[in-house]
Amino acid sequence: MMNMTSKLNITDRAAATMRLGLGLLVCPIALIGVSSQAAAQTALDQAISWDDGLSEMSYYDATDTLYGKSRRFTRVQMTNRQWMSGESGVKAEEGPNSIPVYKFVISEEIPTENYNYRYLTTMFLGRQDLAPFKLTSTSQEWCGTTFKHLRWSTDEMTYLSFSYFGDEGDHVWHPPVSAVPFQALFLLSREVVASGKPMELLVLPSVRSNHQIAPEPFKAKLSAEKESTQLTVPMGSVQATRVTLTSSASAAWFDVESKPPHRLLAFDAGGVTGRLKGVERRAYWNRSKPSQHYLQNKAP
Repeated sequence: MMNMTSKLNITDRAAATMRLGLGLLVCPIALIGVSSQAAAQTALDQAISWDDGLSEMSYYDATDTLYGKSRRFTRVQMTNRQWMSGESGVKAEEGPNSIPVYKFVISEEIPTENYNYRYLTTMFLGRQDLAPFKLTSTSQEWCGTTFKHLRWSTDEMTYLSFSYFGDEGDHVWHPPVSAVPFQALFLLSREVVASGKPMELLVLPSVRSNHQIAPEPFKAKLSAEKESTQLTVPMGSVQATRVTLTSSASAAWFDVESKPPHRLLAFDAGGVTGRLKGVERRAYWNRSKPSQHYLQNKAP
């Protein structure tokens, strides 16, 4: 049963995004009352023009292991700017009291013998400090659905987990507010290359699973190699810088384009590998302007 002593109706405090003032990320600042016209604070924000209203759509040839077999599939990662309400934690219109964020979505559909596994993770990071604001992650397969909801506030982080497995059920935890989600590494690795600065982090295990994942954070360092290399991926040959996550608990690497816009070219993280096969900037919600990477009604 869920621990009912914890509050499930989460609201942020007055200074909702001053939650990571512990020196774990580059340029942590308060976001309340900051409009989209304010000066960018991160190197990644300066490297890319995000205010065209479009999403950066990245498509990867990916692999994962399910039922003891390596499975190939297309993984889609989408990044665009958005505004969130600090009070309700949902999408908001641009305004003096809304919080500018990166909306980062990972969409996956993995074929197996009898049915597909589907994962959808949606994460929101402060646009001016890359501090986590909210994350939701779901898995769907024919046995059932598992759902996770993570929310950061000024002085508290709440992690809700709902699993269909009988021995897991529903749980609520309160990990350290300084902990960042594993999925944030896909954007933070780009910031490391853009800024040239490593990061000392407290990282939560990946939430991408059809099982409950206990939030046991681990200390890690995210750093870039000094020398870049010419990397060939399905999209083409690009100068890349490798960013490595070093920790006693987990290891991962990310090959990031050395020059702006510092696209993520390849990765091996959380049991999943990916190699970039194409990028486009488009309004994925606009059905009148279809993608150049897949036909309508035949999305990966």
